[in-house]
Amino acid sequence: MKKADKKHIKGGMETSYGDINTRDNKNREAEEYLLQAWDVTGYHGQEGADFYPHTDTETRRMDELVAKAEAAVEDPLDDGFIDALRETREVVDWSKQRHWTFAWWIVLCVAIMGFYYLYATGGDEDTVKRYEAMTDSEVAQMLEKSRTSLQSSINDYKAVLACDTISKEKRSNYEGYLESAEGQYEEMSGYDVESYREHLVGRAEKTVSNTRWSGIWCWLWIVFYILACRPRGYMITKRRRETRVASGAKAILFGLAGGLVGAAGSLQVTETITTWSDGSKTREDDSMMIGLMKFGFIAAAVLLVLWAARIVIVISTLLGAWRNYDWVRIIKSPGKAMEEFR
Repeated sequence: MKKADKKHIKGGMETSYGDINTRDNKNREAEEYLLQAWDVTGYHGQEGADFYPHTDTETRRMDELVAKAEAAVEDPLDDGFIDALRETREVVDWSKQRHWTFAWWIVLCVAIMGFYYLYATGGDEDTVKRYEAMTDSEVAQMLEKSRTSLQSSINDYKAVLACDTISKEKRSNYEGYLESAEGQYEEMSGYDVESYREHLVGRAEKTVSNTRWSGIWCWLWIVFYILACRPRGYMITKRRRETRVASGAKAILFGLAGGLVGAAGSLQVTETITTWSDGSKTREDDSMMIGLMKFGFIAAAVLLVLWAARIVIVISTLLGAWRNYDWVRIIKSPGKAMEEFR
């Protein structure tokens, strides 16, 4: 993002009523037009306020008045006034134009997930080929193993339900487990070797399709997100408070992720030295456990940011598309739709 855009997003006005000397005879008419342009937004020199327009109507009105002020300039050496007029023109032009406001961290995180899903598709396709290449005896063995496992689960659930001491909530849960297991067992009982092979291949192909579409989903949302996050300047001004809230939420998210990474870095390996009666020593440490814990913390931090990005990109895209474009105008005048996107 350009430095100028960052300034305008924060409302970086530098001029004020005090920069215009209305008591001299320089550019009196132009000064009146400029003050009227500022009055459009209700700015009357208040401390901490600015003259950025908040609506399309305010932007158009300010543009007209600034143009009149520019045309009425008689003394271009009136530095204070000319600087104020130049900055106001910059503010108005920025408010009229569209600006890219998408967050790179969201694009990067969702792109990583997109790459992961498309990469995982290859492994799922290998599973399909493996099922297709299995011999009849291997399929039969796999089918029998599934039946045996389900029957064992059914027996276990029945044993638990036979007890009178279990709570109503637990009984309800296990009744659900039993019903599901019995349904799966009945399904498995209806398979022969060939139909079970078809079942395995079909299930694996469905996984391939779902994984591939998950990757495509990520890339489609990236495109839609970038296009949706292109508001006009006055729209950005109108939502400054909302932007600050979003920035705070992002800080909390990265703070949590950073805390997990910091926790991983703080874990230290403990070494225990044991001296035996014969003078020999043995050393033991918990490096493996510490390594697993560090990996877990770091993985949790990465997954937290990745999944947050995947949720945020959907919300931001829908909100941006709804608020940043005039869809009524686009639908009513399809031939002029491109004007809305400029």
